[in-house]
Amino acid sequence: MLNDITLCPGTNCPIKQNCYRFTLKIPGRKISFTQAPYDINTNSCKHFINNHPSENKIRIKAYEIWQRMGCPNDKSLECWLQAEKELM
Repeated sequence: MLNDITLCPGTNCPIKQNCYRFTLKIPGRKISFTQAPYDINTNSCKHFINNHPSENKIRIKAYEIWQRMGCPNDKSLECWLQAEKELM
């Protein structure tokens, strides 16, 4: 079960596609800001949550993929890109 999180409508927000509060898809009842909290003056949002996985999570996932493939010597980039794709 997810912790309670206030979602964002993303209206006129240039960073919404990178924000977890905008991209999160949850079933059922949703709570969201009435207006996007993006501040045009500072070009930022104090409620922004990055939706991209950390480098460490990608590294761990890439290692798991590499192991499943039988530990090939020439597939590190392929494993990394696949890990990024799966975690997004």
